[in-house]
Amino acid sequence: MEFFINHINYYGITHKNTPLSEREFFALSEEDILFAYGLSSSFNISELFILSTCGRTEFYSYSDSAELIKFIEELYKRLERKCNNNYLVHHAGINCVRHIMEVSCSVTSLLVGETQITNQIKKSYKLAKECKSLKSILSRLIHSSLEAGKKIRNQTRLSDGSSSASYASVEKICSLVNDISKEKILIIGAGMTGKLVAYNFKKRNAKHLYISNRHSERGKVLSNKINGKFVPLNEVKKSISKFTIIVTCTNATYSLIKFEDISSIKLQKPIILMDLSVPRNIDNSVSSINNTTLLTIDDIDDVIRTFKKRRESELPKAMLLINEFVLDFTQWFEDLSVTPTIAKLKNHYNKIQTNELEKISNKYDQNTLNAIDVFSNSLLKKIMKDSIVFLKSEDISDKSKIQFVNILSSIYKFNK
Repeated sequence: MEFFINHINYYGITHKNTPLSEREFFALSEEDILFAYGLSSSFNISELFILSTCGRTEFYSYSDSAELIKFIEELYKRLERKCNNNYLVHHAGINCVRHIMEVSCSVTSLLVGETQITNQIKKSYKLAKECKSLKSILSRLIHSSLEAGKKIRNQTRLSDGSSSASYASVEKICSLVNDISKEKILIIGAGMTGKLVAYNFKKRNAKHLYISNRHSERGKVLSNKINGKFVPLNEVKKSISKFTIIVTCTNATYSLIKFEDISSIKLQKPIILMDLSVPRNIDNSVSSINNTTLLTIDDIDDVIRTFKKRRESELPKAMLLINEFVLDFTQWFEDLSVTPTIAKLKNHYNKIQTNELEKISNKYDQNTLNAIDVFSNSLLKKIMKDSIVFLKSEDISDKSKIQFVNILSSIYKFNK
């Protein structure tokens, strides 16, 4: 089997090129991703890795790019999503390798230097492995990207201090109130993001924290950890008027808080609602209600700019380290790509040598045969040398190598 780096493909959308109103159509739950991996078996896709977070939905494959986009279109058709595919960005080969390195190192994150992406990639990788959608190439690529992220965190100050979208969201909310310790705060969702939001509020001296979650046990565990209180999810709507801040961060694909849930009650105080979920958990029309401030993940620009300015000086160091990992991976892949062809070439000539030596085995004594064997080995190495040097050269383009491999395969009938 031949391996070509341009068969490593990426299609995806991110916060950089796609507004939240469109990102939520592309967002995939764990259930959706499991369905996607199952569906991919009907396509000519050798390997597949899917990453879906609040800031991005990305598909990495080892396949033809046309096959990957065909799969993506069919997936969203099956999920009955009206996605605008014009937002999908495509990277192939080394550009795809560089992209996942930058994602893992959080230089392209909404909040540069945030560390939450590491756990998100690890969780997505584990799911892909369980679904047997990964083989040597994408497994190696993801491991390399995680190693790059680890090295950048250890050797630069890109991630110094608290850094996550959850932290930035709490900072944004705190900037809008006089004293966070007096606010009654409800956090809906006890997953990774919910935990980080709760812990960050606690660090900012929030005194009245409430947790709600679909799975009661998980919600109760988190509320106990932060000395808060648990609110059953089915009691949230009738309890809204008690809170001055509500943060949603769940995987629900529908609105947990609708227009009528807020408009039907008499708000005694202004209420801040922060929706960190993608798709959104709070109906956008809620923003039109008096005494209501509705924020989303895309409304923390001022906090993000502060962090970016603080960390800009570390970006050049991070990019240099990313370049090293990109080069390491492409060199590994190049060896993987040309090794089968080189092995076939050597095997082809070794067979010729063996056959010819057998023909003369009865005509010469052993010393003469040994001398002929040594001479023919040397001759074959010289015959193959130029081809092998060409295939291993860093100065030769991937396209030229593919053409050369195809020529060799045609001449020597390697594929038969």
